[in-house]
Order: sequence, then C-alpha cells, then structure tokens
Amino acid sequence: MDNAISFTLNDLALMFLWAALLVLIVYLILVIKKFNDTMKEVKEILANNKESIENTLSEMPSIAKNIDSITGEVSHDVKAVRETIDTITEKSGNAAKSLNDTDSIITGITAIIQLAIFLRNFLDNTFPKKRRVL
Repeated sequence: MDNAISFTLNDLALMFLWAALLVLIVYLILVIKKFNDTMKEVKEILANNKESIENTLSEMPSIAKNIDSITGEVSHDVKAVRETIDTITEKSGNAAKSLNDTDSIITGITAIIQLAIFLRNFLDNTFPKKRRVL
C-alpha cells in the first residue's frame, strides 16, 4: 500500500481559491461591521441634534427669502455704482478734451510772449537808450 499524499496543480489552485475566498469573506465582515458602527454613530448624532436640525429646516425658507432680497439690493447698488462710474468716465473724458483745448491756447499765449520778449530785446539792441549825464 502506498501511503503517500499527492496534490495536483488543480488541487493546489482550488485550495488557494478557497483561502482567498475565506480572506475575502472575513474582510467583508469587517467592512460591514465598520459600516454598521458608523451608521450607529450617525443615528446617534441625528437623534441628539434632531431639534436643531428641525429648527434649521424650518428657517430655511426665510433664509432663502433673505438671500433673494440681499441679491436684489446688491444688484441695485451695482447698477448705481456702474452709472456713477460711467458719469465719472464721461466727465474725465471731457476734462481731458478741455485740457487739450487749453494746451493749444497756452501754446499760443506762450508764442505771443516769446515774440514780445524777442521784439523788446531786438529794439533794445537796435536802439539803445542814451545815458543822461547830469
């Protein structure tokens, strides 16, 4: 009689698969236990804060109305600021245009003053004043 135990590759693969299945089942049991503990904590938190949650949910419509009114006010204010900025832009454009016009006037006045100084110097050099001797 032959008392030798023999394993084929097929038997070895089946043992490996059963071991993997056993590890997977243990892992799933641990995951389900952790999930169950988490759900218990969530349920406890909800039970402890039930009144606060209900108050918050009952106030939500008024909060939404407040948000709508604030949004409307901000929109109105933004429009007013936009109009003010447009007015300032227009006035600053007019001021710049006025400065350009003033620049040409100042250039003309400067030219006239320079001409007068030139004529005075020319006349002073051409017809010097006689010194009086007393």
